[in-house]
Amino acid sequence: MREIKPKWDFTDYLKIVPAVILGIIIFYFSSLSNPYSTPLPGQITMLLNPLMHIGEFGLLTFLIFFGFFSKVKPIYLLTISFFYAVIDEVHQYFVPYRYFDVFDLIVDLVGVVLGFIAYLLAKNLYLSFKGNLDDSRL
Repeated sequence: MREIKPKWDFTDYLKIVPAVILGIIIFYFSSLSNPYSTPLPGQITMLLNPLMHIGEFGLLTFLIFFGFFSKVKPIYLLTISFFYAVIDEVHQYFVPYRYFDVFDLIVDLVGVVLGFIAYLLAKNLYLSFKGNLDDSRL
């Protein structure tokens, strides 16, 4: 007889922890009036800011998919990632010297999509690598 696996077990909860930690880190840096420890020249800030948004929301989406992919539909996970980006921008509106920026929101959306694509590529690479290992054992 086959044992029935519960819908959620301890390892499933552990997979969620990195996404939660990164979400807290993003919220913390959004609450700072000046997130850069030293003032940066204008051109570097204009280049660095979108790259940081893409990176942080791409990684957040990747980790959300890593933790929830087998349990929740992908469209819901994408919605959660983008909704967190909206909440982050609204939160910045209430922080002194920060503001809600539609461009940042668009860049966050690009990060969400790239994080989703990166997850799918990593998962397919893992499955093909795992399949090659299983074939070599025959």
